[in-house]
Amino acid sequence: MIATMSDAPLNGIVALLDDAPLDDHIGVVEVLAQEGVTNLSLPTGAPDFEELASLYGQRVRLGAHGPVDDPAALVARGADFILPDFLSPDIAIAAATLKVACYASAMTPNETLTVLEMPVTGVQLRPAEVVGPTMAEHLRELGLIGRVVPRGGLISFTAKQWLKAGSPAVCMDQHLIGDALTGGDLAALRDRCRSLA
Repeated sequence: MIATMSDAPLNGIVALLDDAPLDDHIGVVEVLAQEGVTNLSLPTGAPDFEELASLYGQRVRLGAHGPVDDPAALVARGADFILPDFLSPDIAIAAATLKVACYASAMTPNETLTVLEMPVTGVQLRPAEVVGPTMAEHLRELGLIGRVVPRGGLISFTAKQWLKAGSPAVCMDQHLIGDALTGGDLAALRDRCRSLA
């Protein structure tokens, strides 16, 4: 069982899942949970969010990514963290009031400093593949790495480099999930999870 607090910072691997039928989500979530990938994010409009939260809420930490207009609605559906595409100060304040972890988006150190002025848990540095893991070292030198979670285009090697530099978590999408949500081989997903260890 996973013990979470909504406003606790993310750590480790965060798997970003696309929309898919519930049965496909169940197989993928089960493999991820078995392999220790226990931070999972669904699209904000995922129709089966509540059901997955009910089935897996004791084993994984579920969050939501995409457009966020109403953090309270996401929390009511079972979201324990939010990764908004865009974040206004009003949404940041609402998330902080709800005590739900919220990560603003930024791409540069200056943008990172600016969004950290809002009441957010941290920053999604995106797209991470554009700046590469050398940015992780730069952010570490600036004392910012502990609040930065890279997202977008990470492969196993670069994800590990970000974590080694001090990032508390990394968001992985297609390079981790692959075709697992569209009938792909779940054993291959398991292997990709293990490559992150």
